Amino acid sequence: MILYHYSVDSYQDGGELINDFKKTFRFAEPFLLAIEKGENCFWSVYFAAMAYSRELCALGLRKHENYVKDAVEGIFEWIRRRQFPNRSVSRIGCVYYCENKEEALSYLRDDCIANDDFTYEQVKLLEVEVEDSRVFRYDQSFYNKAIHALEQTQDLDSVIALAVSYYSMQRSDEPLIEVLSDGKNHVVRELPVR
Repeated sequence: MILYHYSVDSYQDGGELINDFKKTFRFAEPFLLAIEKGENCFWSVYFAAMAYSRELCALGLRKHENYVKDAVEGIFEWIRRRQFPNRSVSRIGCVYYCENKEEALSYLRDDCIANDDFTYEQVKLLEVEVEDSRVFRYDQSFYNKAIHALEQTQDLDSVIALAVSYYSMQRSDEPLIEVLSDGKNHVVRELPVR
């Protein structure tokens, strides 16, 4: 199957993309371990990460405070492992793809260029052949709602319910489908980004 991937650092002219190239698992893991111990432990880690993340940003060592995202990733991974271990792919152990070139370009502009995090020269757009059996399509709107629920209301039960909806492959009224794969892949070619 041919899919598309945009990259700022996960592709260095090799033949394949590496799952979890950025090693984002390491940021989600403390939250995963904490939720396994219980809600009080989770909130202790959450508030400690808040303080630490803010300090890193103040020192200029990190561009964005990502502790909410990291916490949601930990909760989603916890639900995936507990309820969907054999018929899912980990958000923090995969490569993200788009169905077509136009969709990939749109995300590239929104995620990388519009917020001035990267320039066009730093971004690569790739056509990739992906192992069909390890491609999963989830509704990202559940993930986005989970971020909002944790950030705005600190509603852990809602985040857990949204993770179940996500990995159950349910669709919201306005689905935003994301394509994830942890299978073998082969970069076919690099495409122009403009």
